[in-house]
Amino acid sequence: MNKEKETIIQIFDLLHVYKGKVETIALPGINLSVKRGERLVIRGKSGVGKSTLLYCVAGILKPTTGKILVKSKDITDFNEDQLADHRCLTVGLIYQSYNLAPFLNVRENIEFPMVLAKTQVEKRKKRIKELSEFLEIERYLEQKPEYLSGGEQQRVAIAVALANNPPIILADEPTGNIDEEASKMVYEHLSQLCQVYNKTLVLASHDPKAKDYADREIFLSKIKTDNL
Repeated sequence: MNKEKETIIQIFDLLHVYKGKVETIALPGINLSVKRGERLVIRGKSGVGKSTLLYCVAGILKPTTGKILVKSKDITDFNEDQLADHRCLTVGLIYQSYNLAPFLNVRENIEFPMVLAKTQVEKRKKRIKELSEFLEIERYLEQKPEYLSGGEQQRVAIAVALANNPPIILADEPTGNIDEEASKMVYEHLSQLCQVYNKTLVLASHDPKAKDYADREIFLSKIKTDNL
């Protein structure tokens, strides 16, 4: 089997409703397949569910209806322990707001997911060195996140998401808070990850330039979307 062509994510009739005084439909019933090693960009207006879709695939949100198969396993049936393992080992989520622990330095932020995964100390050190060199953040390892620029923090956030070497990277508006030059660097690093390490990238973005680094671009709307 050619793993480049293997389907790694399959989504069937995915619907998520946010409850409240007024119910809000964030996903309109999505069907989507993503191949291993594919770079997919998801576009659409605010409120159509781009972030919600990523959080459902990450196992952070449980959809109202529908199924999500990741590596042929339906994560909507997972219990909390299985979801924790899924978030730790299968998907790496990159947040627009970086989501770095301010009380930890860069090295400790990158190391933390590996501590949760009970990775041996020497392997953690090797992985930190590998990621910091790849993302060009070696000189910041002993710094706290607050002393870094937005682009630098976002590269640290990528390293955190990659710490446990997950096959799938989910990026939620990863360039939303950084300038054009830093955005280009982030896109280039994410694209290289897919090409060099055969990672699968699903990136939600408002930025039209994101498609220049993708294999495929889709648009979400509030109308039911089939066969993406």
